[in-house]
Amino acid sequence: VSSNFAVPRVLGWLGIIALAICARWFDSAALRAACVPALLLLIAGSAPAPMRWPLIVLAALTALPIGFGLGEALLDMTPALIAALVGWMFARTLLRGRRPLIARAVVAMDGPQLLDDPAVARYTRRLTLLWALYQAALAATALLLALCAWYEPQRWPALPGPRLFGVVWLPLCVAALVLAEFALRPRLLPQAPT
Repeated sequence: VSSNFAVPRVLGWLGIIALAICARWFDSAALRAACVPALLLLIAGSAPAPMRWPLIVLAALTALPIGFGLGEALLDMTPALIAALVGWMFARTLLRGRRPLIARAVVAMDGPQLLDDPAVARYTRRLTLLWALYQAALAATALLLALCAWYEPQRWPALPGPRLFGVVWLPLCVAALVLAEFALRPRLLPQAPT
């Protein structure tokens, strides 16, 4: 990483940390929510070119609720936004003429020759599709939890809140799919390296 990018990135992270500390110190929903677009802009600064503009647009869209005093709603929506963004990252690589995201990972780890096997190429495409759909389902679940929390929280007392889902359940669900795929890969794709 060149020093031209390192200094602004470090300053960006320090700014987000300062923003989060101020949000805590002043107990401000607006400052807490402002961490979301700030983080998206920071990620956009070092993202690959095709990801940069979508992240900038998403940062601008997440700033809108804050301007209308809906910072808490934005925080409740953040898990859905994260899952949708990750799902989109997988799905966009499934378009015609593109290499699926899992195939890119295989090439980076094991070299392109592994994709010469049609079974491996098919597996990477299907796994990329699975990840896209799985993240879409997680985004829909997070959105549903946010809507339940906003409109009738007393009616759904057994449901986790949207932020709890984002902090605990979302990472656990992602880890579960990673572990399940790792355990099943030798049976589904015996020719792949372990």
